[in-house]
Amino acid sequence: MKAFLERDRLMPLLEALSRQMEVIAPVATPAGAVYSTWKGQPLDLKNNPLSPPTEFLLPHKETLFRYVQESGRYTFKEDEIPPRMLFAIRPCDLRAITVLDRIFGSQPPDQAYFRRRRATSLVVLNCTNKGDECFCASLGAGPQAQDPCDLEFTDIGNGFLCQAETPAGILILNAASDLLQPAQSAHDLEKARLMQMARESMPRDRSCHQIREAIKRADWETLGRECLGCGGCTFVCPVCHCFNILDRGIPDGERLRCRDSCLLSGFSRLTAGANPWRTPGQRLRHWYQDKFEDIPKITGLPGCVGCGRCRLACPASINRADLSVRSRETKR
Repeated sequence: MKAFLERDRLMPLLEALSRQMEVIAPVATPAGAVYSTWKGQPLDLKNNPLSPPTEFLLPHKETLFRYVQESGRYTFKEDEIPPRMLFAIRPCDLRAITVLDRIFGSQPPDQAYFRRRRATSLVVLNCTNKGDECFCASLGAGPQAQDPCDLEFTDIGNGFLCQAETPAGILILNAASDLLQPAQSAHDLEKARLMQMARESMPRDRSCHQIREAIKRADWETLGRECLGCGGCTFVCPVCHCFNILDRGIPDGERLRCRDSCLLSGFSRLTAGANPWRTPGQRLRHWYQDKFEDIPKITGLPGCVGCGRCRLACPASINRADLSVRSRETKR
């Protein structure tokens, strides 16, 4: 199902949808675009937020379940997840969700993740303007959506070409059908032209194979001395998913899942104090190997989607996507 939505009708569409579900969208703030519950705020559809939308599927802290003891026996309760929609996520983040689906869907499946995932509709906004840090085309993750979603939006100037991919996407469009117009062939042609321009503008010299070759050549100890070990790159990465588990409360309480980072010094430390990844360089190398060797073995897809957030978040200004150039510079 295809339809055309005039630009000035986007807000009424979101208002109609927000009466049926929680709408999460890139909201404009003084600090930049931020994914947040939409309650009529202005949107920022030009810039990809630094914090990824996957935070709403794998929060930094979440309650897996609550437990109550009565007469020596425990009962457990899980929170209900209301229906919601992730609106205007980028194709690279859609690819990240596909990777997470495959990771958390391996046996045994992660039920806490899929409770959120099943309650969430995905509306992707194709990229017609790339950021300076983007290289999604090199990894096949953009600029046009390549992975399953419920609804695909493309900004074609005077409005949005909308294409429903699932029954959920059709229901989203039907919720405000009076705001839509029939899609025309000219809309499809304009979308094709804009997508072609976007693909041609993106670098293609950072493929998975090229990055794996750079991993072999990189001077990891030198890079480790530059790395501050803050873990910021992992917390803005839409694919990173390290976590730890904490039980809080005795005899009644809750089990929490908290995000963690393999770049932090304590993550791999064993009970006796030994640490297989003792130096920042070793941890940084492990991070790369996980993304470009381990995750592809599990999911068939690289653990990087080319969004470039790690480069933006790095206070040491390490170009994470160009290790070969960085390693040559550090050897001079």
